[in-house]
Amino acid sequence: MKKAIVTGANGYIGTWLIKELLKNNVEVIAIVRNRDSKIDTLPENVKILYVELNSIETLVDLVRDRDIDVFYHLAWDGTNGSDRADYQLQLLNAQYACDSAVVAKKLNCKKFICTGTITEEIAKNILNLDINAMNSIYGVAKHTTHCLLEVLCKNLDLPFVWARLSNIYGGNNLTGNIISYTLKELQQGNKPSFSKAEQPYDLMYIKDAAKALYLIGKENTNESCYFIGSGSPRILKEYLLTIKDIYGSNAEIGLGERPEDGLEYDMEWFDTTSLKRDTGFTIKNTFEQNIQETINALQEVKI
Repeated sequence: MKKAIVTGANGYIGTWLIKELLKNNVEVIAIVRNRDSKIDTLPENVKILYVELNSIETLVDLVRDRDIDVFYHLAWDGTNGSDRADYQLQLLNAQYACDSAVVAKKLNCKKFICTGTITEEIAKNILNLDINAMNSIYGVAKHTTHCLLEVLCKNLDLPFVWARLSNIYGGNNLTGNIISYTLKELQQGNKPSFSKAEQPYDLMYIKDAAKALYLIGKENTNESCYFIGSGSPRILKEYLLTIKDIYGSNAEIGLGERPEDGLEYDMEWFDTTSLKRDTGFTIKNTFEQNIQETINALQEVKI
């Protein structure tokens, strides 16, 4: 891989992916919404184009290159908080992802990669579940987008990979996901509260996730969908208690203080066999090492 386009380039995952691409001598065209968007996390040697998602088709004229290896579509509105339950916003994301695939084909890109979420697995069976979880619409929208892109990219004759992510942590993650929330509460001297946390999880370090995304773009992939994980999932409370132990003796974790949300996870969802087989991906360090690095970095800034 010598050249790549990345939408959502100034986002949390986009920023780290671009660092990984540059480290491997990949030329990057970074797509950012507008000139009011923050770009201070992006390296200086990146070509930036300002394009709103609702006019993504203008890239066909703005990008002169026709030798782009991979189009990474990471841009997605409403990944946090109440926006996850905004069906209008989430439906637009599905449209923009499909529009981006059409643009990738017109630009003669060799591969189109879009990112998903582990909550898609719950969305697959949503009609049989008696739940009202806030993020169910987000998961349904991701699952729908995955299905749409599978059909669309086949019709376009565009090689396509859906990269399914799960609970990314580390670096400058302030998204409020489970690790971000936990560390913020601990840093402020509070006790983070959870359910019994007996579900299986796979918490993925951002540097490893970026490496996996790079390898999916670089290698000749055989599957249209890969789960990006550490390969060593654990029960959630084991992760949380590890964080408590590493953070220090004064840290408290409130297990069982919140009601269960009714969502059930399956350990099989976190299988990385195909990812390792087709890309050679392996994680660099253990969760303990990565969370210690994350804690050290957060102690230098106020979150």
